[in-house]
Amino acid sequence: MLKNWIFSERGAPILLIAFAVLVRGLAVYVLNIEPDADNSSYMHMATSLVETGHMVDDMKNIAYYSVGWPLFLSPFFAVFGATPEVGQAVNVILGMGSVLLVYYCAKEVLPSWKNALFAAFLWASYTPAILFTEFIAKENLMIPLLLLQVLLLLKFSTTNHKIVVAALLGSIFALELPVGPAVILTLVTLLIVILGVKRKKNDWAKLNWRPAFFSLLFCIITIAPWLSYTAHELGEPVLNTSGSFNVYLGNNRNSGVEYIGIQDTPIADDWHAIRREKGELGSSKILREKAIDYIVANPGRTVWLSIKKVAYFWMPPIHERESGDHPFFESVAELGWLIYYCLIIILALVPLVVGRKIDRSLFILYGTVILYCAIHALTYVIFRYRLPIMPIMCILASQGLNQLYLIWCDRDKITDATN
Repeated sequence: MLKNWIFSERGAPILLIAFAVLVRGLAVYVLNIEPDADNSSYMHMATSLVETGHMVDDMKNIAYYSVGWPLFLSPFFAVFGATPEVGQAVNVILGMGSVLLVYYCAKEVLPSWKNALFAAFLWASYTPAILFTEFIAKENLMIPLLLLQVLLLLKFSTTNHKIVVAALLGSIFALELPVGPAVILTLVTLLIVILGVKRKKNDWAKLNWRPAFFSLLFCIITIAPWLSYTAHELGEPVLNTSGSFNVYLGNNRNSGVEYIGIQDTPIADDWHAIRREKGELGSSKILREKAIDYIVANPGRTVWLSIKKVAYFWMPPIHERESGDHPFFESVAELGWLIYYCLIIILALVPLVVGRKIDRSLFILYGTVILYCAIHALTYVIFRYRLPIMPIMCILASQGLNQLYLIWCDRDKITDATN
């Protein structure tokens, strides 16, 4: 009886969720990693909101960091205390939710629940996903929000409640923007799916304009409070002030594929004076103008560097080591992560190589991945930035494995027929 339940469509996902919670809880218990500057800033923002009712980061900025994450954390901090442990407990719950969302997204794409369970297992056991439970990092919230967007897009063509789903998509997209603005280009996929745009010639009068209108309406309603707040505090409604900063870091004569600090850019000597004189918003505008001027003056280098950034975005996690001894377990874990990552990427490419056509579901998955990746070609690349789309790659990897299995079965049939 128990064995049948464990291997059933009801029992197996529950056990996988329990596994995901266990390994993430163990990671929090065992690891003791010092938080980086971003993590500390998010803690400061959430704490300041709870204690004073006014949210600022540790440099007194209003809208530099992604505010959605500390806004989400603040109720938990208010009830349970503003400690890293509370944030990590929230991360465990979000991690559990992301595994469940991968399973439900995969069920919309893959032929059986077992294939979907494999996709969810790939994500549940992906090393960086487990490690990030330790960090008070915005990616922990970005992942379930992006997966929720993907799930609703996958369901949109078959639902009888298109206006409701479109409105939900608009609100979710608006919630994602203050958490992780890197999702902004996925709006293209969202609009194509909601409008019902087809590959061949479209009758524009017959597109889904009403659902698109409600999606836009609810997007505006959801994001309006934050834009109103920044207009009051900074003088103009802005999503954030770091976007221009990041674009400039990725587009100046000293920029490369990786992150460089403002102190390594041509404006370094003048930056602090500009910041004091122009303030948070004014200095952001100056950086935006300088980035645009550089891109216009150097289109060739900008395009070539963008291509290199995309390639670097997908670079396997090969760790550069300093001289000295390193723990055996750490070396084995890093090698396992490298093999695991390469396996996911290779399998995720299989549907592109052997598939006869890209159907609507694969278009949503690949489109989301490509558009998310594309925004980083404009800025710079840090390995953790690809984490939010890795659960989608796990779904594609499971699809790729299933297609390889079907090819193998067909080969056996051909061999039997020949014999």
